[in-house]
Formats: sequence, structure tokens, C-alpha cells
Amino acid sequence: MLRSGLRSASNQDWAKPFRNYRDEIIQNYGKCIGKELDELVTPALILDRAILNRNINKMTTALADSKVVLRPHTKVQKSTDLARIQIEAGAIGVTVSTIWEAAAMFASGVESVLIANLVVGKNKIDSLALIAKYGDLIVSVDNMQNIDDIAYSLKKYGSKVSVLIDLDVGLARCGARSPQEAMKLANQVASHPNMLLKGIQAYEGHCMLEPNPEVRVSLANKAMDYAGSVLEQIAAKYPSAIVLSGGGTGTYNITGKHPSVTELQAGSFVFMDSFHGNLAPIFEISLTVLATVTARHKNRITLDAGRKSIGIDFAPPRIKNSDLVANFCAEEHAIFDIHSEDKIHLGDRLELVSGYAPTTVNLHDVIFVIEDNKVVELWPVFPRGPQDKGFLSSLQNS
Repeated sequence: MLRSGLRSASNQDWAKPFRNYRDEIIQNYGKCIGKELDELVTPALILDRAILNRNINKMTTALADSKVVLRPHTKVQKSTDLARIQIEAGAIGVTVSTIWEAAAMFASGVESVLIANLVVGKNKIDSLALIAKYGDLIVSVDNMQNIDDIAYSLKKYGSKVSVLIDLDVGLARCGARSPQEAMKLANQVASHPNMLLKGIQAYEGHCMLEPNPEVRVSLANKAMDYAGSVLEQIAAKYPSAIVLSGGGTGTYNITGKHPSVTELQAGSFVFMDSFHGNLAPIFEISLTVLATVTARHKNRITLDAGRKSIGIDFAPPRIKNSDLVANFCAEEHAIFDIHSEDKIHLGDRLELVSGYAPTTVNLHDVIFVIEDNKVVELWPVFPRGPQDKGFLSSLQNS
């Protein structure tokens, strides 16, 4: 599901900000290629390529005996480079959260993109209709008016999309609240010629936070049983509704094995973090933030990576390969109380495991990909917002 070649796939005028930003990253950070970790300016976002490959292979193996295919959620990584690697490893396409993430994926040559979040508002909906011309775009809906608004823009710009009915299965966030409501939404989608009803999206996010594995299994299976029954009702009327997309890293081995599910949206497994570690221990930490010890007083050290460079959602950062957990994070500092025998000195470099990887990546310009402790590639983090480098404006002016 890739067009050949990043550059050749991105020759549209609207994609220029994407291409230009890649060039800017190479220009600004290119001298880092070949450098040892200790030579990088900190804080720096580090990705171990060997561990990343192992995580990708483990997920491939986990799904090998299942009919479920991977559509990884790339809001985690915000990297088209990594998305292309995952597709080459067997993913059917990608999942994103925003219009601008979807546009970046199309600009990079990715052909199939699901926007999991609801797209609301004229500017975003018009952008949706515009990028639908550049690939297989799938959107989720849970509101009749929103369906009509999207259909209006699709007709205006002469484009088409596939649609999943967003179904609430216990998270109580977005999604139809009953089978009857889901069917009404399906009927509305089917009434528009520029929309193709493809099935249901059901994200069991409430299960991800359940620390007890047995309870998590029960909750996730209950959620997917319900989603499967709703899909069956819709598919009886609309045979094109064959997709049930959902799941995450915390339920990859539950939702990923459920007989009704067709697509798994797990994303964090490629990087992992302190929060996901206990939920899916099979996967390893590949993403860290390299930091420098800027002070040591007795058994307390201060590092130069704080809230502006590392995500602390759900869990505090910790030092990789140790039991040391941050007891406080300021904007530019992380503070640890260490053991008296720990030989950590001023100027030492330490790798920090984030509390939550998805909110760590967005704080950085670039991911430094390393092999054998040397930087071998630079992966831009893009886009980090709707107008990053004028990206969405360029699309709207195309």
C-alpha cells in the first residue's frame, strides 16, 4: 500500500511544505549522521533501530495466525518514515488522528489512511475532501449532521471516502450509543453517493487502563462481542460493511485475536514507554530521550530533560535499564534520587524512558535513529500541528 518513492509520490504543490521540511531537517541535523550518542546535544529523541525491528516482528508474529491485519496508529510516532517501514512489513495502511497527519501520510506515498478521530468544522472537512483525491481515505462518523457536512464537501470537490461508523463500546467518549443509532448513521452514509460504508470503528480504550490482565481480557472481549453484533446487523443490510477496526497496544493480544475484528490499530508497541510496559511486556523499549546530568548533590541528580522534552502522562519517566524513577519533572529538568553506590557523575549521558511515548514525540523536531550507538538516520517529526510549516494552508490553496 505504498506508492513508489517518497519524492516521486510527493510532487503535488500542496505537498511542498512536507518535502521542504524534510530538506530542512537534513540541513539542520545532517551533521549528526555518524555521530556517537555522547556527541549529540541533549535532550535528544533516540530510537534504537534493532529494537524497533524486533517489536515490529513480534507484532507480525502475534497476528500471523489471525485474520486481523495491522493498521498502526501513527499519532504515536508522527513519522512517515516509520509508517512506510511498517507497511513494508505487512501493515494494510495507517491510522491517524488528524487531517494534517493524513495529508503527511499521503504526501509520503502511503496509500490507505484511516482518520480515527471525528472530523468536524468547515476548514477541516474541506481539507478532508481535498486530500481524499490523493489516496484511499477512510473517515469515522457518529453524527448525522457531520455526515451531511462531509458529503457536501465531497460533492463540492469531486472526491470520495470510505466511512466507518464510530461505535461506543464502553469508553464513553465518541461513538454511537446504541445499535439503533449506529444503523441510522449507516443509512445516512449509504444515502450519499460519494461515501462508501465500510463498517465500524470500535475503540475499547477503557480497557487499556485496566492493570489486571484477566479483567482486561474480559472487558475487551465484551466490547468486541458487542461491536461484532452491531456490525453483523449493519452488514446484513449493507454488504460493503466488512471492517471492524479497533484495539491498541494494551489489547493487541485480545482484540487482535477476536473473531469479529478485522483491523488492529495498535501503535505504541513500536516505541513502548513506562505506561505500556506492564500492559504488553513482550515489546521492548526502543524510544528514549537522551539527557545529560547537570547536577549531583549527594544522592540527588538533575537532568536536562523535563516536561518540554518528555511525556509524563500516566507514569513518570525512568532511567533505562534501572529501577530509578523521576520524583519530579520541571519544564527543563528531571530530578532523580539515586542509590549511593550509583556511579553517576556530572556530564554523564542517560537514556530516559518516557511515561507516555505519544506525547513525547510531538515535543521534538527529529528522531535520531541509532545502530550500535551511532546515528544512522534522521526521521522528521511532522506535522506537529495544523499549520506546521504552512502545511494545511498549502493543501487548502491547492
